[in-house]
Amino acid sequence: MKNVKKAFSLLEMVFAVVIIGIIASVAMPKLFDTKNEALVSTIKQDVVTVTSAIQGHYMLNRTVDKISDVVSLNNSIWEIEDNKISFNEKESVCLEVILDQDKLEVNINEDVGTICTKLYEKGIVNTTYSLN
Repeated sequence: MKNVKKAFSLLEMVFAVVIIGIIASVAMPKLFDTKNEALVSTIKQDVVTVTSAIQGHYMLNRTVDKISDVVSLNNSIWEIEDNKISFNEKESVCLEVILDQDKLEVNINEDVGTICTKLYEKGIVNTTYSLN
């Protein structure tokens, strides 16, 4: 009777684990970078939307009481107060948009973390918009 092989040998299993490990070590950084890029794009678009919406609302009504009166944002990304929204990274303020009577300020601290650095590289800088 012939010897029939019913399972993988230990050597075959080791090679399979090593190959999967190599593939994972190349793929995982790409996956995390894609997630960060998506978050950066979302935050950048939110900043543009907020500034445009507040400027437009102010032009029509000559006043803005609260940011939440003008635009709604994702609460899982932004900390929303009456006259300020902020994005935190590593428990520090990375980006904030502040509504102050007749001006709108965008403040970024690009040294806080990876997302903040990428936002700065994508063109989000400290800016003040006059609402008058």
